[in-house]
Amino acid sequence: MTQQPINAARCPLCGEDNRCGNLAGLPHGACWCSRIDFPRDILKRIPDERRGKACVCQSCVEKFVSDAR
Repeated sequence: MTQQPINAARCPLCGEDNRCGNLAGLPHGACWCSRIDFPRDILKRIPDERRGKACVCQSCVEKFVSDAR
């Protein structure tokens, strides 16, 4: 089976647009992720082959934080 190429604009958890400001060419610090506390444990949910290749989306981060409460 051929593996699909990884799209850096898609969240590795849900597959939706991750709205990455860095990928869009915004200035450093302008991305939504620079304005929130990013839970490190969410990285454990990313499949190994996708880790470090695409950003998790804001919706997945918010859901992770909400579920952890």
